[in-house]
Amino acid sequence: MEEKKVNYWKWAFFVLVGILFISGCYLATKVTSQTKEQTNIAKVSDKNSKQKYTSVDVTLDKKQANATINYYLRKNQKKGKIKYRFLVDKSAIMMGTTKILGKNVSFTLYYTKPTLDKNGNILLKVKSVAIGSLNAPAGFILKYVKNNYDLGKVAIIDPKAKTITLDLNQLTKKQDVLVKGTKLDLVNDEFKFNVKVPLK
Repeated sequence: MEEKKVNYWKWAFFVLVGILFISGCYLATKVTSQTKEQTNIAKVSDKNSKQKYTSVDVTLDKKQANATINYYLRKNQKKGKIKYRFLVDKSAIMMGTTKILGKNVSFTLYYTKPTLDKNGNILLKVKSVAIGSLNAPAGFILKYVKNNYDLGKVAIIDPKAKTITLDLNQLTKKQDVLVKGTKLDLVNDEFKFNVKVPLK
């Protein structure tokens, strides 16, 4: 009878150890594992961490568009070179000053309705050019400006096509911000841009 009693307690001990072991494994599994929601959040976090930019859609009116574009134009223009600014109203106008024969001369380029090229940059088709109060051939003036002045990479001149392209990414290059125009609506005073801001 005594031997059977000892075996009973021995088996009870092993069962207790087994229960504790299984319970411990279960708790360890629960503590170290993630819920489905946590797994999904982790995946999104990992994906975002690999992205270099976050994208924002921005809508401006004419006043805001003029102020923003001219702010960056001023930042990109070199000292002592040709100075110019961009204005949008019912059409587009580029006004500026430069020195000819040691004297400051004002000029104005009148454009048709601005459009967007395939890269989302602002494309301006020159309609006419005025130097002071004198009208001048657009193609000739654009060629002269391209050959004699450094406008940087912001304003790309094509004298043959009589166009100037404002490269929006060059405007914001120093800040490592990418900009793409998606809509230019002068009639409804709506200008839309997609702006990509660096995450780091």
